[in-house]
Amino acid sequence: MRVDLKPGNTFPDIELPNHDNETVTLSSLVRGFPTVLVFSRGYF
Repeated sequence: MRVDLKPGNTFPDIELPNHDNETVTLSSLVRGFPTVLVFSRGYF
């Protein structure tokens, strides 16, 4: 785990490919609005 990932800290601007294989940044999706990011391992 990264030491800078703590509650209240700014989340790093990650980049992931979309369905067209174009790189999309998290900041371009949320555009400054308050956001909750949830990581899930998938089906249980």
